[in-house]
Amino acid sequence: MRLPVIRGSAKGSGMRCLLLLLTALGIPGVPGLRPAPPAERPPVLAFTVASGQSVMARGHENTLLCTLEIPDGYHIYWKHPGASGAPTEIEVDAPEGYEIGSMRWPRPEVFDEPEGSTYGYSDRVTFIIPFRHTAPLPEPGEFVVSARWLACKKACFMGSATATIRVSLLDHVKPVPTEAMRRAAARIPTPVAERPSTRVTFAKDRLVISGPIDPAGLPAFIPADVPGVVLGEPSIRGDASGFELVVPVDLEPENSLGNEPVIEGLLVFGMKPQDPSYDIRMPVPPAVDAGTD
Repeated sequence: MRLPVIRGSAKGSGMRCLLLLLTALGIPGVPGLRPAPPAERPPVLAFTVASGQSVMARGHENTLLCTLEIPDGYHIYWKHPGASGAPTEIEVDAPEGYEIGSMRWPRPEVFDEPEGSTYGYSDRVTFIIPFRHTAPLPEPGEFVVSARWLACKKACFMGSATATIRVSLLDHVKPVPTEAMRRAAARIPTPVAERPSTRVTFAKDRLVISGPIDPAGLPAFIPADVPGVVLGEPSIRGDASGFELVVPVDLEPENSLGNEPVIEGLLVFGMKPQDPSYDIRMPVPPAVDAGTD
């Protein structure tokens, strides 16, 4: 069985940025991003922000749930969009005394487009952004959250929105995740090291992932776009007892932008957004196995 994967390099990332700029300027004939016909109107995406906890508690991790509702037929993009597109961006302007953590990206869907496979979200998606207080007694304040996206159907449109939420931390309470937080967290990939009996190794010019089959369905690999690391077409073999997924790796040091080579991507099972997914991050060469026994 052969599984598709999108090749990428630093050159590809630069070209994608150029295409986005040309599209934004309205220059015709830009391949890949399908600029909108003059008569077509941009889609309207609803953007909301809510707390991920029933109460926001001092001394605990609190989270913001940033939700985009996407019109039928359109999709926006994951942090590694694939053959075309641009990553969705969300920024938080917090009051003094608070520190914002890294955004947690849900498992993306796979879209078959003329340019190749792309990765992103349709219908409704919630990004989780953790934060904590850095001052002993931070004052209540308003968080301003800004989102930017590229929404594509037959044509692509840049869009943006801003939402606010007032934050006030309480003492002597234990935060309880909201139902919306539970649903959003179910789509966040977990580290592959937490999957039992799963191993990830790198040997010479290939990444090898092996482990038990999941009831959700067959495994697949969604690649990240890392400068200087080109991932080839995966192959998979296995039976009811387990699988082995092999991804060819081609290193291009001249395109690494001075960074150490790292293989990144997601091991996914099944086809639904809430089906199991696992983060893989493997230095080249790896210091240790990234799996568990």
